[in-house]
Parts: sequence; structure tokens; C-alpha cells
Amino acid sequence: MAEDKIEETVCEDKISALPEDLLVRILLHVPIKDAIATMFLSKRWRFIWTILPKLEYDFFSDDDEDDDDKVVDDNDDEEESKKTSWCFFDKSMELHNAPVLKTLLIKLGPGCSSDIDVGKWIAKAVDRRVVVLRFKLSWSTGPTRLPKSLYTCETLKELTLSHKVLLDFPSSSCLPSLIFLNLFYVVYRDDASLESFFSHCPVLICLTVKRNRRNRDDNITKFSVKIPSLRGLLYVSDDIISSLPDDDEVVDTGKCLAIDTPGLLYFSITDHSGDSCSIENMPCLEDASIDVKSFSDMDKSKTYLSAVRSLVLHTTDQVLLPFSTVKFSRLLKLRIYPDRSDWLEALLLLLKNAPKLKDLLVDYAFNTDVIPSSWNQPSSIAGCLSSHLEFFEYRVYGGTEEEKEFVMYILANSKCLKKVRISVSPYLENQNLSIEELRDIPRASTFVEMIIVFDDA
Repeated sequence: MAEDKIEETVCEDKISALPEDLLVRILLHVPIKDAIATMFLSKRWRFIWTILPKLEYDFFSDDDEDDDDKVVDDNDDEEESKKTSWCFFDKSMELHNAPVLKTLLIKLGPGCSSDIDVGKWIAKAVDRRVVVLRFKLSWSTGPTRLPKSLYTCETLKELTLSHKVLLDFPSSSCLPSLIFLNLFYVVYRDDASLESFFSHCPVLICLTVKRNRRNRDDNITKFSVKIPSLRGLLYVSDDIISSLPDDDEVVDTGKCLAIDTPGLLYFSITDHSGDSCSIENMPCLEDASIDVKSFSDMDKSKTYLSAVRSLVLHTTDQVLLPFSTVKFSRLLKLRIYPDRSDWLEALLLLLKNAPKLKDLLVDYAFNTDVIPSSWNQPSSIAGCLSSHLEFFEYRVYGGTEEEKEFVMYILANSKCLKKVRISVSPYLENQNLSIEELRDIPRASTFVEMIIVFDDA
């Protein structure tokens, strides 16, 4: 036993003798509570945690969502535990004195007390020249304003704000180094404040926005994204329309999303809120994913989207038909999600306007109840089929006559085709017969590799 204790002491001494920067690197790989607990190991460890360049606090546990199921007698103990957690958080932030706090991650769940001053933690991070700040607040009270100093932080490169945060950007502020910005279900003071915020981020490259339009605090009428430096934009708005007699029906909400981003390369929008969308300037766009109810100015919007090389399109009435007339002179990759029964006709028109298309994917995975209503053999062959199309994939093939005719049309006319992949619906009757029929379809290309699999949906 004595020998074991001696060996443990020797090991401890060896670790404690390591350089300070190496000890810091070790603590960066353990939870913050464990890192702070090392202060009791020895005098050598007492202040190591206070100079960590990264702090991560996560008080957003599953227990917060299950409070109603707790036994009443346990409430006092639970409240005491939460108070202890907040005190630990508060005190550790107070004692932390690293000259530079590169990263601060904070998640506070519904159990967080409304008495906590979250602003002072953000202010301290700014004072410590924070580079990456991610803050999620989901307490039961209303949205909170963050300190004004946050919006003048010269070192901040990545900012994530989530949920009960009120974005109130002072007009005189600026974030000169901000590159990545994520806004998840936050509340905005008004249209002008949001526009001012974006205009004072001169080097912003990537913007991600998620909105819950069912949130009564969301009072933005025009969500304007006018950022010359922006290269990537992801925008998601939850559905506020509970039910419509026709899924393609457009309801005027009186609100809109306006995008003016001349340097944008990558763009993804999913907006089922019913808000209109307008695109002013996207001459450099390379990759786009479109899932919206409508565009407020379709002619202008589709013109700016015509330069894309890769396009993901959900085929609603208000989008697919107008897009089928666009000249996609640079389009190489197209993914279609059928959301309507007569999508085949519009798709064939689109193929004729995409002469360089090399990769085509039709994905039924999310809309297996949408059956092609008709098939009319085209009078002419799309140019991309005879000279460029190399890859064709059809997901969740249902075996209808219209689908079969479409697949036959693609295989029979695609002279450059190299690979075909078809996943057969698990609900298809006579699957083996359908697979044999697919394998027997004549092909214009003699070098095509054909893969047929069963979809596991």
C-alpha cells in the first residue's frame, strides 16, 4: 500500500511539473466544473483554471423541460440545486482573469432565475477581448437586452445569439471583425435596428437566421439582408399557417424577406410562413436551395438565381412553373423535391433550359403521396440529355406508369450517362417485377452503371 501511494505521488508531481500552457491545454478537454475542481489538488493547480482561454457553461438540461413532472416534495431541493449552479457560474466568471477569453459558450435553460444579471458576463467577455461568443437564453421571462459594449467589440469574429435575446443595436456601433453571425429565434427591436446591425458588420461572410413566426415578439415587417461582404446565407422561418385548403395557396401576411447581397455564393431558404421573398442582387451565386411559398417579384428574383451551378428546388405552384422558363446557362446539378402532381411537365421545361446539366436527382422521400398526374412525351429532346447528363438518381420510385415513362425518357435519351441509381419504394407492390422492368429499359449510353435498391423509408 505504501508503494502505491508513493507511485501516485510521483505521478502527481510529474503532471504538476508540466509547463503552465500544457496544463491549460489539459483542462480545456474536461468540463468546466471538473476544471475548476482541480484548484484543490495543490497550490500548483490553484489558479490554472482561471487563465483558460475557453469557458463553456451548459445549464440547459433535460430536467428543465420536465419540471412539471417533479414530485412536489423535491421542489425545494431542486431550487436549492439551481441556486447553487447559478452561484457557481457567477463566482467562476468573477474569478476568471485570463488576459484573453477567446471563447465563451453559455446555455441557460428555462430553470434560470430572472434575477441573474447575464449582461455582466457578456460585458466581461468583451473586456477580455472575446473572439467567439455563443449565448442561448431560454428563461421563462421576457427577452433581455445585452450590454452595448457587445456591439462595439473589435475582436469578436463569431457571434451566436439564441432565443430570449432582444437584439437592440445602437446606430453608432460597429463590429469590425465579425465574420460568422447566427441568430436563432431572437427578438428584434424593429426593422431599422436590424438593418443598422447588418450594415455595421463590414466583413461579415456567413449569416444564419432562424425565426419562429408564431412568436408574438417577432415584430419585424421587412427582414432586410443588405450585406455586400456576405458569401453564405441560411434562412429558416417556421410555418405560421396552420391549414390551407390548398398547400400552394399563398396568403399575404404583409411581411417580407428582402435580400440584396452582391457577393453571395451560397444561399438556402426555407420559408413556409407565407411572407413574400424578394431578391435584388445575386450575380455571383453558385449554390442555391429554394423552399418558399412565393417571390414578391418573380421576374427579378429568377433572373438573379439564373447563374447558379447547383440548385435544390421544392416544386410549389408559385415557384416551379416560373423557374421552368429561366435560362440556367451554368446549371450543373439539380435536385427536385416534388410537391405537386404535375411537376413532370415543368421539370421537362426546366431541363430544356439547362443545357449543361450533369447531375439530376428527383427525391420523393418527403412527399410520397404526390403522384405524377400525367405524362406527355416531349416533342424534342433536352440538350443536356444528349450532350452532358452523366448522373441520374430517382429516390422512392413508386412504379406508376408516369414515373416509368419519365425514367425511360431519361435513359433512352441520355447519351453521356455514366451512373443511374433508383431506390424503389418499400410500399410498391410487385417490387421484383418493377426492378426487372427498370433493368430492361433501353439506354442510349452503353457505359452506364445502373444501381437499383430498396428504399428503407
